[in-house]
Amino acid sequence: MTRRAQAPLKNDPLTERALSWLVHLHSGGETAQDWQDYHDWKMAHPSHAEAAARAEHVWSRLGPALKPPRRTARRAAGALAVCLVLAGAGAFAIGSFPGWFADQATGLGEIRTVALDDGSSVVMDSDTRFDVDFTAPQRRIRLLDGQIFVTVAADPARPFIVEAGEGEIQALGTAFNIRQDGTQTAVSVTEHAVRVSLKPAEPVDVTQGHGVDYAPATGLGPPHIVDIENVTAWRRGEILFDGRPLGAVAAEMGRYRRGAIFFTDERLKQLPVTGMFSTRDVDDFFGALEQTLPVRVLRLPYLTLILPRTD
Repeated sequence: MTRRAQAPLKNDPLTERALSWLVHLHSGGETAQDWQDYHDWKMAHPSHAEAAARAEHVWSRLGPALKPPRRTARRAAGALAVCLVLAGAGAFAIGSFPGWFADQATGLGEIRTVALDDGSSVVMDSDTRFDVDFTAPQRRIRLLDGQIFVTVAADPARPFIVEAGEGEIQALGTAFNIRQDGTQTAVSVTEHAVRVSLKPAEPVDVTQGHGVDYAPATGLGPPHIVDIENVTAWRRGEILFDGRPLGAVAAEMGRYRRGAIFFTDERLKQLPVTGMFSTRDVDDFFGALEQTLPVRVLRLPYLTLILPRTD
């Protein structure tokens, strides 16, 4: 194994909610009652306390300290201590992701081509990790996270197989794209064909210009036509969105920029986004959001907040 890579922190809705509290509590318009309400929210359930601990850890790294009014300082300090105790190992287990010791890994914003020993090549998208396991009977790689474009060197005696999620993709030809996002996997074929397997379903063959999606919860979907130019635009440093929800778009663009992205209002995640954006300048993307959607973007070191526009 040749390189280590740490998987990014993917924040849950409760953590986003806790961070939205912190944004308000440091807005200059907060009241003593706001601090008390935040304290009550944290103590309402252990999961709230864990989320608050994660959010306060992120906030503390940005510089501003938690400074409640004097009369509630003791209660808030006690609440923070309870949060840290409840979070315990769970809060710090966030780093226990597969991919820490991946054979190949890219950093944020990095797109790199890896030449394999058999003459095949793999183009890696930003924040991508995979392992290589070549033996005499077969060639196998395991996509741990991210997106790859594979061009396979012909060798009929040694099948080329990619493990992604719970399924397998066997090359029946030359080139294909695989996107692994959590439990969701998307396969698109640019040349010839692949055979996609996800037990207990029967394998399906996917031909050039077609794709297939699968996940443990939904199973193996039927092959469908895909726009290859759009699917592989990331290799050119571009991503096209056509009516995609802002939450999904922000998560996608966030793969090319260091730091977490939080929404202070869950409803903003449903706003539709259409356009072609460069992955090489994600700040331009956030600037475009403010011009076209009713949102305000607050950019801090390692943290981007998306808020409702109030004007």
